Amino acid sequence: MADPTTWRLYGTVGCHLCEIAESLLLQAQAVADIRWQSIDIAELPEQEMLKFADKIPVLVTANKTLYYPFSIMDIMALS
Repeated sequence: MADPTTWRLYGTVGCHLCEIAESLLLQAQAVADIRWQSIDIAELPEQEMLKFADKIPVLVTANKTLYYPFSIMDIMALS
């Protein structure tokens, strides 16, 4: 079971929007106690991969899901 305090950023290799989302998370992490992990949807079971395929990047926390576009302010509001 995943740690509920660790956020999950769903994306994939070569996704420039996913790279932007990662950059935003790194900026937020510099000033807030945020733990997150990147999850490549290509490595997920097909049903789960299809759930995110046309929506990445997607940031999932224990209480909220953010679909791109989201901003640093949106991320900070979650922390």
